[in-house]
Amino acid sequence: MSAQRITDDVVRQVARDLRERYAFDDEDVRLLGAKLADDPRVARRAENRAFAERFVGEHRETFDRLAK
Repeated sequence: MSAQRITDDVVRQVARDLRERYAFDDEDVRLLGAKLADDPRVARRAENRAFAERFVGEHRETFDRLAK
């Protein structure tokens, strides 16, 4: 899990850095964002997180007992 949240400010800083370092224009930044969003690892991570939350929710008593 990330130690830092991905806030709007972080997104702006990264976009600004891409523009400055790599001469990306707005379309380049959008294309990069779209490619990152289509990354199957991102979808699997979201699915795994949703499964874990459901699993823990359904078996809360077991996890509470194991934590003792």
